[in-house]
Amino acid sequence: MWRLVMGILARFSDVRLAGVALLSKRAQGGTGKRIEGVKRGVGSPRGFARRCCFVAAALTFSGCASFPDSFEVTPFLREQITGDTWRACLAREYQTQARSEVRFGRHWAQATRLAAKGRAALDNRDVAPDPSPTPDLAPANERLVAALARRAQNPCPCAQAQARYDGWAAKASRGAPTVETAAGFDEAVAACVASR
Repeated sequence: MWRLVMGILARFSDVRLAGVALLSKRAQGGTGKRIEGVKRGVGSPRGFARRCCFVAAALTFSGCASFPDSFEVTPFLREQITGDTWRACLAREYQTQARSEVRFGRHWAQATRLAAKGRAALDNRDVAPDPSPTPDLAPANERLVAALARRAQNPCPCAQAQARYDGWAAKASRGAPTVETAAGFDEAVAACVASR
């Protein structure tokens, strides 16, 4: 594994050094001919530190979210989801919640999780609301479960309630302010249980 990582870094360094050499006057060598060879390896402690930072950043990013899911967030956010069925409304609401996580704070891990739930709804899979991350959200979770019994009559408001609850849970789990999110959830639950 280590040998593979160092091989990739050496190739990255070779390409970068070749580009620098071709752009500088040293690459012409006074004769107008390009220099063929490029020095391999780490030339200075600064270059070694740069490689270490590159590897550390790659490992840190890989620990935050899985690569396949994180690369699917942006395409999911750009999709045009239409329809008023339960699954279409749920996917659209999870898209809204994921977009909010990205826009306000770049919380990619939460956006990835919410986008995955929206994709699951689009793929006709059952999507359950998140469990309560804190004791304070337990009553809201109970209200949501009771309200979801009316999802056949009010699919879009009930989908809003579920996605807003999951957005609220994501914000509460990281200690973000949740006053506006709680108000939006209450509004969606009221619309979900209302008679048509």
